[in-house]
Amino acid sequence: MNQFNTQLNTMEIPDENHILNIEGFVQTLTEEPSYTPRKLSDQVVLVRTGGSTAAYFYDTKNATWKKVVLT
Repeated sequence: MNQFNTQLNTMEIPDENHILNIEGFVQTLTEEPSYTPRKLSDQVVLVRTGGSTAAYFYDTKNATWKKVVLT
């Protein structure tokens, strides 16, 4: 078994309580992103304003942020 498989087997797999608290996995902002992400992990963010939440995905082909309203 190689090192990757060993790490994979020892990783904690999140349960539904962790998934519901997605803020721990994805960066959360209070306003729309206006920066150009440099890392893949920066290309998905949540934006919480007031009582609403939206997910933003960076479109690398068109160099724009795409918004998905979450309910």
